[in-house]
Amino acid sequence: MEIARQAHYKQAWVIAVSMGYGHQRTAYPLRHLAFGGKVINANDYEGIPQKDKNVWENSRKFYEFISRVKRIPIVGNAVFTIFDKFQEIMSYYPKRDLSKPNIQLKQIYSLIKNGWGKHLVEELKIQNLKSKAALPIITTFFIPAFMAEHFNYPGDIYCIVCDADISRTWAPPDPARSRIKYFAPTARAAERLKFYGVKPENIFSTGYPLPIENIGDESMALLKEDLKSRLLNLDPKGKYCENTKSWCKMPWASSRQNQIIH
Repeated sequence: MEIARQAHYKQAWVIAVSMGYGHQRTAYPLRHLAFGGKVINANDYEGIPQKDKNVWENSRKFYEFISRVKRIPIVGNAVFTIFDKFQEIMSYYPKRDLSKPNIQLKQIYSLIKNGWGKHLVEELKIQNLKSKAALPIITTFFIPAFMAEHFNYPGDIYCIVCDADISRTWAPPDPARSRIKYFAPTARAAERLKFYGVKPENIFSTGYPLPIENIGDESMALLKEDLKSRLLNLDPKGKYCENTKSWCKMPWASSRQNQIIH
């Protein structure tokens, strides 16, 4: 049966990982889009093969081991420095081609080529057949996006960048041929993706997703009021308003902010 491809979706496979709060926090605002109302954790979803779970667990344990080793005088710092080099974010300037895959990325793809994540992708394909629609994947972590593309997931694949700046590991080995689309929270993260070879048309500057509790209704009144109060404390000299006068002159901006920019 051919799966129908729809131009607009009301639901998606929202995928995170339960390894710290970072990815969970990013997925939380998208829970209304999640099929069945449930965010999938790629590392511990129902029915995950033990061999796949072991890979995730071994990765988590390794990071925890490195964190503990760092506390050991002299030796610990040396070990952590070597490890940190593998996930280093290269200097931003001079702007240059940084598309060459790093060691960490090669290791991830070696595991994927050996079947890591295939079960998850195949399960999503089966569910798509049942619903007769290739729902898009929205993931808060790059590894599930890599898995989906490698195992030929039929729907669109979106990856939300969780950090203000990112390492080469976020983009696949051959980014120019990849169909993964990225939601970047900052201008620098968007530029990084371009340095790593991701096609500009696959990069969307969206900002970081916020839950409705922090935004309010469609007018975003709650968010604007909160931001207005924060600016008064974080930017008492009005430097932000000097660079964003259009924002600070909006009708809902405070009189104090308007006074700052004049």
